[in-house]
Amino acid sequence: MEFDFSKQKLPSIYKRLERECYLDPIREKLIYITPEETVRQQVISYIINTLKVPANMIRVEESLLHYGVKSRGRVDILLHKYNKEKDELNPLCVIECKAPQNMLDTNVLKQMVEYCDALCCDYGMITNGYEMFCYHYNNENEEYEQIENLPQYIGMVRGEYTEVSIEEPIPRLKHEKIPDNLDLYRGFDMGENTEEKILIPLINFWECLLEPKHKLPCKKYRLFTVIKDMHIRLLSYGNASGGSFQGVYRSFLIEYKGSTEIISMGISTYVSHAKPNHIKTAICVAIDNEKETHHALQFVADDNLYVYGNKVTFYHHGRIGVGNIGSGKIDELREFVAESYPEIIDGKRFNLGTLTDNHLWNLDEPDIVKVMENFISYALIRDEYRAYVKNRKSFAPSN
Repeated sequence: MEFDFSKQKLPSIYKRLERECYLDPIREKLIYITPEETVRQQVISYIINTLKVPANMIRVEESLLHYGVKSRGRVDILLHKYNKEKDELNPLCVIECKAPQNMLDTNVLKQMVEYCDALCCDYGMITNGYEMFCYHYNNENEEYEQIENLPQYIGMVRGEYTEVSIEEPIPRLKHEKIPDNLDLYRGFDMGENTEEKILIPLINFWECLLEPKHKLPCKKYRLFTVIKDMHIRLLSYGNASGGSFQGVYRSFLIEYKGSTEIISMGISTYVSHAKPNHIKTAICVAIDNEKETHHALQFVADDNLYVYGNKVTFYHHGRIGVGNIGSGKIDELREFVAESYPEIIDGKRFNLGTLTDNHLWNLDEPDIVKVMENFISYALIRDEYRAYVKNRKSFAPSN
């Protein structure tokens, strides 16, 4: 939820070694000013003045080691409560603060939950200074569930909270209305320079991914098995060129070659180093595994999507980046594809499927299901090829 902390009173500012510092009211130390520290100080002001948390019940940058947790992690802000029976202070709430430019994605939430679990806290909160999400631990289902906000301190001690009201999802645009509403997407999810004839089916595809009522069927596909449709998540991913992409993705829990992975698909604006002012649109397929989270495929629609009348074909040129090694070889990638999923090879290109853009698409339609299967399969194979190239490079003799 949106919540502007900028109106909260900040502590006094002093200069130390020519750098401005806050005089932190809790740590009673001079702390260099950074965007994240400003958010932290705004939150401290809020919990003291609005939530009425006693200052002696607040810890800042608190080490988990102080609580017997074998971790080097530090909690941005930790609230305590007094345990009268044991005559001791116990952790009550973890608050994680991020700089304003940082998205509050699932990685931030995961960090908060890990700290809450380690400290047995009843409440948690994440914020970047203009958004705030609050949580309360539900003992019945053993999960942290989102609540409206943190109650005042005495309410937290008593275990009070207000559940988040479930809002009805915004209805999708009617198919015939998409061409009249392109400006709702240009400059946000879609690139400003993407042609209208490409943008229209992209919006249909994007809305298809966002639609909660329809799910990708959980079943065995040619290369993988969909275990669960995980719906919409806020995520942040890198790519082979070192870029960062943050936004909304539709995620799927899959099993592939005996390993459980999370595959996520989203749509993002895209720019190249050669033309940084020409903003395109990409369909992104990301993979979470035990090592890293990254884009396995960035399908730049401006360069690869072919529209003939109402027929939309998802071709891909096959170009592939391999981390700091550089570009992989398309011919080698084609050999990998030919071995396990040859049906998408179309001459020198890869054909990920064709759709008819004459209605609103849904994830459980056979044609959409096939395109999704092709995208996911192609992304998995691309990652296997990247691993092959990196492994070959590591064993190459040095000069």
